[in-house]
Amino acid sequence: MALISRFDAGLHLGESAAFGAAGTVPTANVLRLKKAQAGRMRFDIQMTVAAAGGTNATFVVQGSNDNSNWATVESSPAIATASLTANAHFGVAVPADFNYEYIRVAAITTGTHTAGKFDAVLDVYQGA
Repeated sequence: MALISRFDAGLHLGESAAFGAAGTVPTANVLRLKKAQAGRMRFDIQMTVAAAGGTNATFVVQGSNDNSNWATVESSPAIATASLTANAHFGVAVPADFNYEYIRVAAITTGTHTAGKFDAVLDVYQGA
């Protein structure tokens, strides 16, 4: 019998591209919500490849109505590169008033990284 973990049971947005020069590194896929109210959802983020170089990264939830122009609606604090180790977990909540058709997670990186990738899973939670 296989066990399904909380990370496995969520909606997986796919691994990001590798961190490089400072900028935005989104997940491989986006989710089309059709402007549904987000409610109690959060993204569970796991580093799949440790970050190297650079200064830090901030994980952001972004929304779009055309899957092209993205607005940041929530963000984590800046996380130092030294804390972006393989298998490190972070979380960013989806605001209850989220009102975009598309949603994604991205890392906004500062400095030039030579490595780093993350996965993001959308999870519905029961916490406050």
